[in-house]
Amino acid sequence: MPNLSPTDANFLRMAYEEALAGFNEGGCPIGSVLAERERLIARGRNQRVQQGDPIAHGEMDCLRKAGRQKSYRKMTLYTSLSPCMMCTGTILQFGIPRVVVGEAQNF
Repeated sequence: MPNLSPTDANFLRMAYEEALAGFNEGGCPIGSVLAERERLIARGRNQRVQQGDPIAHGEMDCLRKAGRQKSYRKMTLYTSLSPCMMCTGTILQFGIPRVVVGEAQNF
């Protein structure tokens, strides 16, 4: 993982673990992690197939699991695949200032 700090590499690895778990459940292999500095807030994975929910993307699942936070201004969202328009809009609405994307070629 070039040009990533050890913290970023660790959280992105967790997002990939979530993606693999989703794949092993028969779903889309997309995972996400929300962190504040070095503290894990939540992890999630795409649940579209498993739940039959068209908006249960990895980022949305992660943010749901994070619950309501006072502020997202010091947080980073890690995602195994570039966020779609819906997830990007949610990231902007929540004011998450930083997103680390693992792969952006296939979406």
